[in-house]
Amino acid sequence: MYILLSFLTGISIVVNVMINGKLAHEEGMINGVIVNYFMGMVTSIIVCFIMKDSIQSLSSIKYVPIHYFLGGFVGVLIIYLFNTIVPQIPALYIVILPFVGQIITSSIIDYIYLDIFSKGKIIGGILFLIGLVYNAKVDKKYEKESVLGVKA
Repeated sequence: MYILLSFLTGISIVVNVMINGKLAHEEGMINGVIVNYFMGMVTSIIVCFIMKDSIQSLSSIKYVPIHYFLGGFVGVLIIYLFNTIVPQIPALYIVILPFVGQIITSSIIDYIYLDIFSKGKIIGGILFLIGLVYNAKVDKKYEKESVLGVKA
């Protein structure tokens, strides 16, 4: 079940990024971010209303470390960055580059907090990156050949 939900999460992230990128293109970068977070707030309020019986009390929020509240700031930054890159690069790169960044960052976090170093994750991330660079070069070659009228 969780594997299916993870798969669906990946699909929804790509769809979300593409929709937000198009919104930012139409309405401007800042307006795109504002609309994204406004709609997120409205959706959160609806979900909270529907699930109100299972929501914990907010009284314990004062014990939450302050840096845990930076998630909203980071989220706005992520939406802004994605909105910037969506019109500039193909969807495949929009998916793979953040994925490689996630692999490398998660490996660093695992090492710092859990004292776990995974050579496999680092090697996998590097292989993804090498494949992406190779694919970009091949795409550029085919693009150049098609502009010059040479058959690929």
